[in-house]
Amino acid sequence: MFSPLMNIMMQYGESVLLGIIAAFISKVYFTAKMQGEIRGYQNDILKSYAKINELEAQNEQLEKRLKNRQITFSKELVFLN
Repeated sequence: MFSPLMNIMMQYGESVLLGIIAAFISKVYFTAKMQGEIRGYQNDILKSYAKINELEAQNEQLEKRLKNRQITFSKELVFLN
């Protein structure tokens, strides 16, 4: 009564549909997981960038202090001579 293709579709249609649904759920899961990891990496990058900026500011302050100390030291040497 039914064609052979229709018999195959009736037999395996449910399995194919379940396979498609499983693939879709897996895709959604792994996409969400990857986005979470990417957000984590972005947060790590932002923290590192903030730390770099903080260290650069501290380095500039230390360089200024060192210059001032060198100037003071050289003035004292001239004064002592």
